[in-house]
Parts: sequence; structure tokens; C-alpha cells
Amino acid sequence: MTNDEFRMTNLIPITNPPQASLPPQRGFAVIRHSPFVIRHSRAAGFTLIELCMAMAITILVIGVAVLSISGVRDEDKLRRAAAIIETTARQNLLQALNSQQTVRMELTTGAFGAGEEFSGMLQVRRFGESVFRAPKLGEAWEFSPTGICEPIEVRVNGTAGQIEIGFDPLTACAKRKSIQVKG
Repeated sequence: MTNDEFRMTNLIPITNPPQASLPPQRGFAVIRHSPFVIRHSRAAGFTLIELCMAMAITILVIGVAVLSISGVRDEDKLRRAAAIIETTARQNLLQALNSQQTVRMELTTGAFGAGEEFSGMLQVRRFGESVFRAPKLGEAWEFSPTGICEPIEVRVNGTAGQIEIGFDPLTACAKRKSIQVKG
């Protein structure tokens, strides 16, 4: 008689071997799984909601970065335009000193060569005036061969923002400068 035949005739129940129990460790509990529990295996991956949330957060971060960069670019554009305006005034004063003749700079559109984004939006405030105004037809800023220029303040508006510069009459350098970025 073989083992299989012996088992079939005597019907000895087969029991599971006793499981070794581990002493519970601190913070961990020993979990015993019943053989009757049906386990569902979940495929590795992400749900549609998780993917949508990750994409939304990514788009939000990119949007904030783009807005920050455009603000920096606009401010840089304004600073370059202010530097061009200051340089133009200083060059005119130096030209008056070198040539020993009065140099007149027309206060018209593009007088400072600050770029197309600032064309047509020049305003001036002369000594004694309380508000900025558009320059009159033929109005000029004079630079004397003695090294003195007329004290004047200039405001230039553009798509990126606004620049206000107050010039020193002795050096034709900016003594007061304000740059305001739009947005």
C-alpha cells in the first residue's frame, strides 16, 4: 500500500504546520493573513486623477516662472532706456564743452533714442513747473559751453512701464530716477 492509498482509506486530515510567531517589535504589529482573504493585485501605475494633478501643478509652476521672467525683462528694458536717456544728456553737455558752443536738443518724439517702445510718450517738467506736460513744438533743452545745462525732469512712458529722471544742471547726470514696471 502506498502513501496515497493509505491517506485515501484512512482519511487523515492534513493540517497546516504551525506558524512561528514572532515577538511583536516596537511600533509594529504582527499581522496574520487568513487563507480565505482574496487579495486583489493592483497594477503598478498612476490613476488619471494623479496624472491630472501632477500636470496642473507643473503648468502652475511654469506659469509663475514665465510671469516672473517677463517682469524682469520689462524692468531690464526700462533700465536700458533710462541709461540711454542719461547718456544722451551727458554727451550733449560734453559736446557743448568741447565745441565751446551751445548745444540744443529738441524735445520731440525719439529725442533720446530710447527705442520704439517709448516713441511719442515724452513729457517734461522744467524748473518752476509743478506738473509734467507734453513738450511744445520746437521746445529744446540747452547745454551751455560753460558746462551748465538747464535743470529739467523727463518722463517717458512705454509699453513696459514709465521712467522719470531729474537731471542735475551742473553734470547733466540723473540726480533722481524712478522706474515703474507695468503689471
